[in-house]
Order: sequence, then C-alpha cells, then structure tokens
Amino acid sequence: MANKEIVVQKYGGESVADFEKMGKVARYIKKIVEGGKKVAVVVSAMGETTDELIQLAKEVSGPFPPKEELNKLLATGEEQAAPLLAMALIHLGLRATSFTSREIRLEADSTGRVKRVGNVEGIKALLEEGEVVVITGFQGVIEGTQRVITLGRGGSDLTAISLAATLGLDYCEKYTKEDGVYATDPEIVPNAKRLPKITYGQMCDLAEAGAKVLMSRAVDLAQDLGVKIKISKSPSIGESTGGTLVCAGGTLEEMEGLSWIQPAVAIQKGMLVVVSNIRNEPGTAATVFESLKDFNLMDSTQGIGKETASISPLCFPDDLPQILAKLNEVKESGVAGKIEISEGIPMAELTLVYPLMREGYLYRMFKAMARVRVNIELHSAPSTTISVTIREEGLKKAAQALAEEFKLRE
Repeated sequence: MANKEIVVQKYGGESVADFEKMGKVARYIKKIVEGGKKVAVVVSAMGETTDELIQLAKEVSGPFPPKEELNKLLATGEEQAAPLLAMALIHLGLRATSFTSREIRLEADSTGRVKRVGNVEGIKALLEEGEVVVITGFQGVIEGTQRVITLGRGGSDLTAISLAATLGLDYCEKYTKEDGVYATDPEIVPNAKRLPKITYGQMCDLAEAGAKVLMSRAVDLAQDLGVKIKISKSPSIGESTGGTLVCAGGTLEEMEGLSWIQPAVAIQKGMLVVVSNIRNEPGTAATVFESLKDFNLMDSTQGIGKETASISPLCFPDDLPQILAKLNEVKESGVAGKIEISEGIPMAELTLVYPLMREGYLYRMFKAMARVRVNIELHSAPSTTISVTIREEGLKKAAQALAEEFKLRE
C-alpha cells in the first residue's frame, strides 16, 4: 500500500463537541474514504470534557489531585470520543475500529515526550482492509510499563504527528475552530491575514508567545520527524478557505526569496506583579525567584536602586493567586526585606515574530505604540522575536497599530 494513499487526520474537542458536530465530521471522513484514501483519525475529548474532569478531580481531592489517578481519569474523555466517532462512521456504512493510544502502544517518557508507536503493523493491516482507524489522542503509556500517561495540552497533536511518522508519512491534517494561522488575532484585528504557509521556527515562536492553534512542543516534534502539518477549519464548524501548512523554510538565504514568509504578531494576556522595596544585596533576588521556580512566567524585569530593588514578574492569570501566596510567604519571612507586593495589574504582551527580523523593527514597534498613545511597560528583543508589554486597556489600539505598521491585514 503506497503511503500516499493514507491520510492522518486530527480533530480537536470543538470539532466533536456534540453529536451533531461529530456527525458532520463522520460525513466528511466518508467523502475522503470514497475518494480513495485510507484514513486514520486521532480524536480529542468532546468539547470541554477535559476541563470538566480536572474540576471534578479537584472537587474530590483538592487543588493537586494524585498525578497517576488524574491521568487515568483524564484519559476517559478521549475513550468516550473515539468509539462514538467510530459508531458514527459505521452508521454511515463505513468499516471503523477505535483504539486507545495504549492499545496501539503509544509510548512516552515520564515527562510526556512521545517515544514510539509500537503496534503500527496492526494499524496498517486494518487500513489495508478498508477500515477507518479511530485513535484516542492525548494519552499513552510510560515506556516499558502499562501505566497510563496523558501528554498535556496539545497532546492529541503529538499523537497525530507520531502516528503519521510511524506510518511513513511526511504530512498530517489538523482540524480546529480556526482556519489556519493568522498574522495576528482576528478577534482583535478584523481581516487579519491568513498565512498560507509558515515555517516550523516561526510557528514555534508564535506558540511560545501565546498563539494557541498549535503548541510549541508539537511543532518541535513535527520538525524532528519531518512531518508537515496542515491546519484547517473543521468541517463541523465551517468551510475552510485554504488553511495553513506548517513546514520547513530552509536557510535564511532561501527564506529571503519566499513570498510567504511574513511577520506575525502573537497576543497573550497576563498579570504583572510588582515586588518592590527588596533589599539590594546578594541573595535577596534569588529568594524571590526561588519562590516562583515552579511557575512558568511570561516575562520578568528587575529594577536596581541604590539600596533597594524591584522585581516585576509577568505571570499567566490563572497562576496569580498561587504566585501571590508564595510571594507573601517571602514577605512574612523578612528574608528579602520589608517588601511590598502589588495585587496584579492586567497586562497584554504583543510579540512580533519574523524569521527575517530587520534592524529598526524595535523602533517601528515603539513608533506604532506612540502613534496610538499606548505606553510600553516592558520589552525584550531576542533574535527572531520582539515583545512589548502594555496595560490591557490599550490592547485593541496597540494590536491594530501593529497590524497597520507591519501589514498584517488582508
């Protein structure tokens, strides 16, 4: 069986959020099969099932449920969705079989990094016989054991990418609520450009800066395995206008000649905490950052005075209560001095991502902010990204100013 006859598709939770949407997905898959393709499908839990299961676990056991038991609980979301989609396909007259990721021996290490798919020959045999194979995303087993592990946010993408590579494919399809990747958030900037193609590197930078369409570790895995990802609007949500292909871009010299290499701006909201009146002496800043070591901070700056210093971590909103609790423990200990802690200031971070970053782009971002009278509180400028942090109240004006400056609209 030629590999080009096989297609691996992944459907996110919103694509199969209810039975009506699941039926639309099944009818779309039927068209693909009738077109001569062998289809392997990876499916996420329906709608908000995973979030609901997490909340249920917290209600039973407190804010930090036992990890192994939580993994088993969360795996049940996909274990409902996969057989239901298989049933919908069978109802349409197709042959379909569902599998858990454990049954196909999708193995990962204890951190959730996918290592291999063990039962690939069984999948190939069913595809050869004309079966649609439906596989649970987001889960697997810890290598060398039978213990269940979940793969974290975006874990179903890891399943699809790994499955495609194991089947000898260099391509897989992801169906979601968005019709690909946009040059900026279309909900904030109307008529934002859809990018027909994007490099692995730029997609990874956008993901790390807050673009939710694809997690950075999924992009890393796809690049490592040489699997291109086509991101399109799900047929259960609307009609795609072309989607976005995530692929290699080549060297900088090669990218210079590619018309589809374009700037993009990722947007994410955060909460700024200002820790001030810290004693300016060795070890006090380390004490503050030690209390934050278990949190993924969006950004952080440090101000140095003659006798005191300040530290301003930019954190994700959901982490704010726990971060404030940790910082208050430091305050009560007195180790860092008589520090003062703000309660959190709503902020937004806008990150320009461009593989061909030019001199003067930082100035252009500052100029665009000045034009709409939005003050920049923080900024950073690594090699292919530039981030500016502003008060959330100025987000819409700032995003539209950057869209105008860098031609991010259609």
